[in-house]
Amino acid sequence: MNITKILLKIAEASLSAIITIIIVTYFFSIPLGFILMFLNNETASLIATKVKVLIIFFAIDFWSPLKINLGVLFSVLLLIYLLCLILSWRNELPFHKAILNLKLVFKNWLASMPLISSALLLTIIFLQNLQEKHGVPTGAIQFQNPYEALFSLAYSPIIEEIGFRISFIGLISMLYCLNSAKNFAFKPLILKISVLSFLYPDKAKQTIGLENIKENGWIKGIKLGEWLTVFLTSIGFGLAHYLAGSGWEVGKITSAFLAGLIFSLVYLRYGFHASILLHWFFNYYGYIYELAVEKNFLISIVLILINNLTVILGVLTIGFFVMEFINKSLQFIASSKIKESNF
Repeated sequence: MNITKILLKIAEASLSAIITIIIVTYFFSIPLGFILMFLNNETASLIATKVKVLIIFFAIDFWSPLKINLGVLFSVLLLIYLLCLILSWRNELPFHKAILNLKLVFKNWLASMPLISSALLLTIIFLQNLQEKHGVPTGAIQFQNPYEALFSLAYSPIIEEIGFRISFIGLISMLYCLNSAKNFAFKPLILKISVLSFLYPDKAKQTIGLENIKENGWIKGIKLGEWLTVFLTSIGFGLAHYLAGSGWEVGKITSAFLAGLIFSLVYLRYGFHASILLHWFFNYYGYIYELAVEKNFLISIVLILINNLTVILGVLTIGFFVMEFINKSLQFIASSKIKESNF
């Protein structure tokens, strides 16, 4: 084995180790949230508060007439995120197989999530800084206390993913799949396909033999109606943040649009749990360690380590996608020249 292969093996092992460390922090953030919310004298009155449950379908707010204990609701939210993490571990290709072979990393959502989330985070930070320099403010949400912020940031990813991604894009995927199934011998699978279309759109297509992202790539695997829905819901997602009047300024429209776009693509490829977790990364996960350090539940070195590893992964992932784009572009140009020379 020459020196180049040895260095490559070391680099792959290091990257796998960084991804694994970040994933450990994902799982640890769940009990950490429980500790901060329930084993804390500051939150006694908050967790005993009765709140109405907000659900969003097709970007429309629906309020439950019944009130539920905030502490109970927060516990349910943490459980949902834990279940999403467990689903991500086992879904498609098991995590331990994907992490041991980085060529397979994008076949498992949990293994690829640190890469995609960190790259998206750095891109959004760059975009917002660029806008700020040109006088376009992003703004920020103001909360009365940090624990209300923690609850809100745990709550919003689930209801917003249902309201903007799963309901709209899931419906379009279901209609497309059912229309295709009607033309084939898949009538006994109609119920299964309908449910799969909302939970795992790509699996629904695979079930009835339609072109899908996993087997045919992003361009062929996503149909025109789905692309249109992705862009429209992403625009709506960006506008909703600004128009909500919660503190976001006009600059939030573009960054929320970009985030919504990636959330949508992740949902179409990996399923509902993936878009929920990616949204969770920017809300709950992005806040929980800061709050833990601020309240002296963790030492600051933990937050510094997470931030530095996230930046490293983000830079490497962006670099990888840039190189892939350049490589694909050069291949396309070369193939075009060969076709021209044959005429």
